[in-house]
Amino acid sequence: MKQVSPTFACIILISFLSVPSHSQFLEKTKEVNYDTSYIQVYKDELTTRLYISRKQNGYSLTESASNPFMKYKTNDNILIGLGYTYSFLTINLGVNLPFVNGDDDLYGESKYFDLQTHFMFRSYIVDFYLQWNTGYYLSNPEDVYYYWDNDSEVMPQRGDMRTNVLGLNIQYLFNSDRYSYKASFWQNEFQKKSAGSPIVGIEAYWVLGMTDSMMVENAIPSTGYMDDQAFNQNDMVNLGLNGGYAYTFVWDQRLNLSLYSVFGISGGYNRVHYSPDSYTLQKGMGLGLTNTTKLSVGFNTKKYYFGVSYNRLWVSSMVGDYKDWLTYNTGHIRINFVKRFQLSRPIKILRPDLWIL
Repeated sequence: MKQVSPTFACIILISFLSVPSHSQFLEKTKEVNYDTSYIQVYKDELTTRLYISRKQNGYSLTESASNPFMKYKTNDNILIGLGYTYSFLTINLGVNLPFVNGDDDLYGESKYFDLQTHFMFRSYIVDFYLQWNTGYYLSNPEDVYYYWDNDSEVMPQRGDMRTNVLGLNIQYLFNSDRYSYKASFWQNEFQKKSAGSPIVGIEAYWVLGMTDSMMVENAIPSTGYMDDQAFNQNDMVNLGLNGGYAYTFVWDQRLNLSLYSVFGISGGYNRVHYSPDSYTLQKGMGLGLTNTTKLSVGFNTKKYYFGVSYNRLWVSSMVGDYKDWLTYNTGHIRINFVKRFQLSRPIKILRPDLWIL
């Protein structure tokens, strides 16, 4: 199992497409201001990181937004990776840590492709998600099967379950002259004093969940979920607004604790389908909810950073008249070892303040 985030070809293409085409915009990008008593910016330094992470994806069928009926999870593995951040762009590449992940017989084998691109300007954060996940296990069998033996170590597995996810989130920071998101989560800036910022944004997510056979099998006792009708495919699209707050506590300009949480509400279109019979059980509009939560604690110096971070995205949509819910979540916990290198000259294509026609 491996993780790729993102590919170099996509980065180069997106970088070229991001170059502005109007001189008036170029002049404005040079006028980016921030309070130097709160933030130190490493403009010509390359931030490199060695990290160890544990990532997991979940897909749930829920009878309410907070009451899961069936909770599926991928078999999360421990990854080791390398990454870099320069200006507004971050690239991370992680691979499976050998000799550690040996529990496929208990939780099944999961495969995934995870491409994430993050653009971080002074006042704007742009997050793009593209994920394919295959292979899940049921993490709450005791709530689903009345005959389940709690002493069993082998979990019910669905190797045929897969999810596809596409998402875009654009957010605005109101206090970006004193609060640095980059310092908190990408370490290419330095937060000198405690500060925070309100956040507002727009977001869009598409999530597809599918199995080869029935998603709720006949062996599962009736609960009334989707009126006990057969289905094996769920589509949901959420488009809406979000808002929240981020804050970084700083002690002695070295130790920092960062908290970030954003909640969203949206209109959601969903479709529940049974492929073998080409039958659509339900399609229509419903309520959509999202939450992104990030935590980070670390120790910072001019050249080095060591810290631990946690990131979780949660997307949920209500299925029309049934009032049942579909929920997807993805998250990771990561240990970062960071070193900053001074470059002899800037990479102009990645420095908006140096862009010229």
